[in-house]
This record gives sequence, structure tokens and C-alpha cells, in this order.
Amino acid sequence: MPRSNHSSRGRRDGGPGPRASKWQRGAAREPWSVERVLEPAPTVERAPDGDWMVRHVRPANAVKNYVCPGCGRGIPPGTTHLVVWQQDSLLGARSAFEDRRHWHERCWRTRR
Repeated sequence: MPRSNHSSRGRRDGGPGPRASKWQRGAAREPWSVERVLEPAPTVERAPDGDWMVRHVRPANAVKNYVCPGCGRGIPPGTTHLVVWQQDSLLGARSAFEDRRHWHERCWRTRR
């Protein structure tokens, strides 16, 4: 039987192929870890500019580079930081979550 020109839905190492979503690629690269499960749940912080959902990110779960909107400097991988989004959004909870930002803890605490 002739060989197909196409690979079998994934890569040779069993991982997801190039058309896999970023969630599928991440799951294949990094299985669930205890660190991820123990990540604290978001808390609500009330401020003059509204109610904010704030989630702490541990160094083991900080795997990408981000730019802090408070100071404009980078947050490198492996750095403890916060993920913040508005609790109430005119466009709904999903839109608010999609507009989340990664902050240095000090920048978030001293924002104006």
C-alpha cells in the first residue's frame, strides 16, 4: 500500500499538529501540574475606579513575557505578578476577561 504524503493528524512525537489550537499545544507540552492546580482563585478588589478581579500568578506558571501597564516595563517569565480585569464591563464578563492585563504587584498597589 502506498504511503500517504500527509502525516497522521499529528507530529511524529505524538504531539498536536501545526493546526492545533494554542490550548492543545500547551496541553501537549505541559501536563497539569500541582503548581497550576494550587494557583489561588481570583479575588475581588474594590477601588474608586471600579471592582477588579485580581489573580496572583506564581513563578512556575508565568511562562510568557508581558508588559506592565503601570510602568511600561516587561514582566519576564518566571516572575510573580498579577493578572487583573474589571469585574463589571459594559460588554459583559467575557469581554472584561479578554481585556485582562498583567501587572507587577507594586505597580498595581500604587496605581492612581
